[in-house]
Amino acid sequence: MSAGARILEVSPDQALLLDAVARGETDAVARLQRELALAPPQLSAEVLSVKRVPAGSGVSYGHTFVTPTETTLALVAMGYGDGLPRKAGNRASVAWHGDAGVKLLPIVGRVAMNAFVVDAGDLVVCAGDRVVLFGDPSRGELSIDEWAASVGETALSIVSSLDARVTRSVRS
Repeated sequence: MSAGARILEVSPDQALLLDAVARGETDAVARLQRELALAPPQLSAEVLSVKRVPAGSGVSYGHTFVTPTETTLALVAMGYGDGLPRKAGNRASVAWHGDAGVKLLPIVGRVAMNAFVVDAGDLVVCAGDRVVLFGDPSRGELSIDEWAASVGETALSIVSSLDARVTRSVRS
C-alpha cells in the first residue's frame, strides 16, 4: 500500500455493477443500489499527518471551522479530486479504530482537492493510521447510507463519483 492510499472495498457483484453503471447500463443502477444495501462497501483513507493546535485555530481554506479548545487535527489523504463531496466539510464524520475502540471523528473545515481534516480531540491518532468514511455498522463504522445522508447525497452518487485515484479492492 502506498502513502496516502485511498481504498474502496466492494464485493465482486458490486465491482461488476459499478463497471456496468460507468458504462451507462441503466438497468445496473437499481441492482447496484440493492447490492450496496446487502454487503456494506468500505471506503478508507490514510492519515498523512497529525498536529496539536491551540483553541482558536482556523482549519482549511477560509477557516470555516475554528477550534473551540486545544485539540489534535489529522490530515487525511482524500479530497474532492478523488470524488469526495466538497460539502462533507463540517457535516460528515469518519470512523477511527484505536486502542479505545472505534471513535467517530468529525470532518472539520473545507474539503480540499487532495485532503480533508478531522478533529481527533485528545485521541492518539498517528500518521499512517486509516480512517473509514463508510463501512460496516457492526464494527462501529457509518453505513454508506448514513454517510451519504450526512452530506445530502445518495449511496449510489457517492460510490459512482469516486475517481481512478481511489483503488478498488474486491473482497472475496
